[in-house]
Amino acid sequence: MKRKLFGIIFIAVLAVTMSAFAVFDLDNAERRLCEAGVYDMLSDELIEMYEREIAGEQIVSNKTATQLERTAGRLGIEVKKLKAIMLLQDLASKVSNDISLSELAAMSDIKLLGFFKQNGEAYLDTLSEERRQELKQMLSDTLKMPIKF
Repeated sequence: MKRKLFGIIFIAVLAVTMSAFAVFDLDNAERRLCEAGVYDMLSDELIEMYEREIAGEQIVSNKTATQLERTAGRLGIEVKKLKAIMLLQDLASKVSNDISLSELAAMSDIKLLGFFKQNGEAYLDTLSEERRQELKQMLSDTLKMPIKF
């Protein structure tokens, strides 16, 4: 049951979308994912929840729009994806998996999903069942949709 909780953060939505696209058309899954606007679902509220409940510090919200735009430009990605990989980098560091933003930016969305799943499951293994349930409820409330684990 705890292994299914890898949807703690925004990537829960990414996983569902990627899975649906990949089943029907793996070659075009990444392009279709971007067209679907999955990174648009990474709201300020979701970022704040992650920073407060998982990171314990500001990861994205303490950056100015200019800082985010410059970094995204340097990495050749959109600001929305930058925010997502900044949170993913933090999650990976929580399970001693250090990776640079450059490495994450170079990954396809499908590879990012796999990387998230691997690190998310490792992170969940460090939590009590009670804490996993608390995070599940917070995620459901933030996304305004039920989350099944």
